[in-house]
Amino acid sequence: MNVSTMHAALLHAPGKFVLEDRPVPAIAPDELLVKTHACGICTSEIEIWRGKLKGLDYPRFIGHEPSGVVVQAGNAVRGFSVGDHVSVWSEGKCYAEYFATPAAYAVRLRPETPLDLAIGEPIACSTNGVRKADPQLNDSVCIVGCGFMGLIMLQVFRVRGAGMIIAVDTRDSILELAKKVGATHVLHPDRVDVVKKVKELTDGCGVDIGVEAAGIQQTLDLTGKIVRMEGKLEVFGFHVGEARAVPWGNWNWMAFQIINGHSRSAQTYVEGLQTGLALLESGKLDMQPLVTHRFPLKDINDAFAIASAKNEGFVKGVVTF
Repeated sequence: MNVSTMHAALLHAPGKFVLEDRPVPAIAPDELLVKTHACGICTSEIEIWRGKLKGLDYPRFIGHEPSGVVVQAGNAVRGFSVGDHVSVWSEGKCYAEYFATPAAYAVRLRPETPLDLAIGEPIACSTNGVRKADPQLNDSVCIVGCGFMGLIMLQVFRVRGAGMIIAVDTRDSILELAKKVGATHVLHPDRVDVVKKVKELTDGCGVDIGVEAAGIQQTLDLTGKIVRMEGKLEVFGFHVGEARAVPWGNWNWMAFQIINGHSRSAQTYVEGLQTGLALLESGKLDMQPLVTHRFPLKDINDAFAIASAKNEGFVKGVVTF
């Protein structure tokens, strides 16, 4: 490869990405150099872009949901070749034309798989969230806060054999999408008493699995009210900021199985990556209606502003190259 520099976007301050020319990363013997095709905009990065997380320093080189094409492989790499299409679990530095990754963190894709849909990190997180909940055949599930990752989880719960799947959200466009990808019921909390309706649908018991997927106090409170006694309450939302209040006395009495829906080990991420991308390529996971906005790298500041607003019609944005 003859290219030595690349365009990259670095976050220099809250709300301010700056495009820079940077050296193309060198790779170690066990790594791949990938030409970026797309990199998703993650909710956790929106919080960084807003400057909401304490202790951040700048500039920051972020972007951790990439896919692309292999342009170089280290001499210790096996199983990958130049030209392979890959989706990668990454820890950052992917809002750039090229990125380096350990080959162990990459999954090879079929050439016909759209790279802007194969953004593996959120697919892996969502798949792992369902794996941790471990649904049994015909379990009832309610996802509270059914955005991009909730809509992926909804589909994976279907594959795992869930029966009733209830989607709860405040956006009509999200609820319509939830119905299209497999929700049996959709509930808007401003228009219906969600707790009462869930109890009606479950013969007064509550659901077997309640998934809190929005990362705010209100959804945490609501999820705790719709899970049956000895059911599973999974906290999947990304919670930042002030500490959350938990009615532990009630949760203790209800004998909930409390599940942290997040994973942190590379091995677990890659397992979810492999499983989720296999579902995508087999047609069991439909990402087409979920990736709603695409932005060139030069418009990354606009991309984050739109992703932060999450207006009707927005589900997921990706930066494309």
